[in-house]
Amino acid sequence: HAIVNGCFKSYVLGFVPLWGSHSGSLLLQKYEETINTFGIKHKVIRLVTDSSANNIHAFKDLVIPGFEHYFDKNDNDNMSDEDSDANSNDGTVSDEYEYLPNFCSTTPYSTTDTDALTQEFLIQDSFRSLLDHNEVFRIPCFAHTIQLVVSDGLKETKSVLSSLEKVSAIAKLSHTSTKFAEKLDAMNLSIPRAVITRWNSQFLTVERILAIPYIELNEILIELKHANLCLNTRDLVMLNEFVALLSLLAEVTITSQRENAPSISLVAPSILAIYFDLKNEKSNIQHTTALCDALISSLLSRFGGLLEQLEIDIHETGIEFEIKKQFYDLYRDPVFLFTPFLDGMFKLNWITQSYLPDSVKERICEKIKKLIFDQAVIIERANQSSVPDDLELIQEQLVQIVQSLSTSVLKRKGLFSNIRNDQKYPKKTKLNDSNIYIKEEISRYLNDINNDSMVLVRTTSSNPYTTLTKLATKYLCIPATTAAVERVFSQSGFLFRPHRARMTRKTLQQLTLLKCNCDIES
Repeated sequence: HAIVNGCFKSYVLGFVPLWGSHSGSLLLQKYEETINTFGIKHKVIRLVTDSSANNIHAFKDLVIPGFEHYFDKNDNDNMSDEDSDANSNDGTVSDEYEYLPNFCSTTPYSTTDTDALTQEFLIQDSFRSLLDHNEVFRIPCFAHTIQLVVSDGLKETKSVLSSLEKVSAIAKLSHTSTKFAEKLDAMNLSIPRAVITRWNSQFLTVERILAIPYIELNEILIELKHANLCLNTRDLVMLNEFVALLSLLAEVTITSQRENAPSISLVAPSILAIYFDLKNEKSNIQHTTALCDALISSLLSRFGGLLEQLEIDIHETGIEFEIKKQFYDLYRDPVFLFTPFLDGMFKLNWITQSYLPDSVKERICEKIKKLIFDQAVIIERANQSSVPDDLELIQEQLVQIVQSLSTSVLKRKGLFSNIRNDQKYPKKTKLNDSNIYIKEEISRYLNDINNDSMVLVRTTSSNPYTTLTKLATKYLCIPATTAAVERVFSQSGFLFRPHRARMTRKTLQQLTLLKCNCDIES
């Protein structure tokens, strides 16, 4: 994944068959072979993986309670392309593959020698600051983690089960009864077909049925002799509570899988919004308290590390939870904190307009700006280290000429000149000027009224954010989910159809690479 000329691009570098157990060591070996083949080892900044052996297998039974009978028969022919995959692996993926920069020394430089040493100290300080924030290499699939939270919550839906069963039966009736479908069509209404592998599609079905005027819906059901499916007041109350608790989770499940806009920047703002929304709903609901508590508990057990970075007391709700280490620590990665800043839709607004205390807002904003500054110092340093030697020699000669000219000019005497001459103010080097420019650039960006997510990504001749654009191009290309990989398997499924059963693995591999990379310019 990369941003090329202001556009998000995804390329399939390998579609390799794996023989034997799909262990973590084998997957790591194939990964290293691929990145070494293309020479991109030092260009990869994050690796997004599932945290289970097989995502599809883990969620093949993630069905909203009450919808079990909806899928009894083969009436889900309109499954989305991504749901037709049957690929699986039977091993486990190690969660211990983390990357810590080892190319910088942690020995501080003296600040009293020269300006160059001062700048080196600043750079080293930026490196140490990033290391202190637990920056890692592997991050979990955000959509996968959200599904685990939902899965835990759906185990506590006994109170609303009978109402969900009615909704499931109504949805199924709309796809099996021509008369019911015609009456809905006359009202310009329809009920979407739920997909067994997509919990959010089942949730959308519940939402769509609740959007139908219940009096008219009940009249149609009675007319069609299905009075047992009529929704009463209690059903409506419980279903609306159910929808209110899961609506943000369903929305972020879809939004985080977008291809042509930043997605990594959605993680922290989404989790912060979901956390406060669930806390607020907990005080308003009557029948689904168990579901709400289960969702909060699961959210804290997996995203608690991220919430702690936002100075939230994860024990303030009084709800017990067990820390899931394979998620908890990985979501401490500062990339989740500073990438929303690079997204013009968020900047710092997701903090300043949240329910956090004002003092915490101020500290978190300063923390994020410091992270951005540290990343900018490092990326500027990397660019300066690539300056040709002859250009550096020319710059050094120019400095010497300017210094020689300044000493030959007759200086005008002045009051207290002897005191000023005793104070030696070191001249700022180009790097120091760059650091000042970074702070000014951050301030200008925060005051910019343009809230387009791509404001830093789209490169134009008038783009005033040179350093921040480099950061945005580097980090906003990180996908929050592994949805792109699932799409690759979908394309492979189209190629390996039943009537092409004699296709070899080598042919399938080559055709998949061609199909998924067909938009690469020659």
